[in-house]
Amino acid sequence: MDKKTTERLLKNYFNARKSWEGWCYLNNIHLKNNNSSVPKYVDQNELLFHCRYLLLKDLHIELYKIIKDKNSTSRDNIFKLLRKVNSSESIQLLNELNDFKSELNSLTDTRDKFYAHLDEDYRDFLKSFEIENYYKTFEYIESAIMILGKEKELRELLKNIPSRDEFKLKI
Repeated sequence: MDKKTTERLLKNYFNARKSWEGWCYLNNIHLKNNNSSVPKYVDQNELLFHCRYLLLKDLHIELYKIIKDKNSTSRDNIFKLLRKVNSSESIQLLNELNDFKSELNSLTDTRDKFYAHLDEDYRDFLKSFEIENYYKTFEYIESAIMILGKEKELRELLKNIPSRDEFKLKI
């Protein structure tokens, strides 16, 4: 596997996970210590409100590069990379990803229809937002990275992603 390709995959995943952690913090989602004052504060602060929007936008852009299967030009797309490996593990994961395809399409369609182009029917794509689909997508990406032989690098990467529980806003 091309080292540059896997480095890009890890970098894109790192960025996606950092954006996810920041977005979850600003929305008080799955924090160890519930802090409902944070989203209220963010809602009333124009800059933080926009930052929260940008975190979700960045998440979709980074995930798109990794999980968009059809017509993807991204060199670090897990579908393309797993097909090159062609092992029983990669075939199994590709089958699982295909079973999860409608959820993945929902994520990539949100990037296409809302963040990239703002289609007239963009609100329809925002309604399909399911928190658990993001967690499952992360699991699939991490499984792909391990199949690609980058488990050690993944573990190091995960250690360096700031946790939403580490963030603090003085309100």
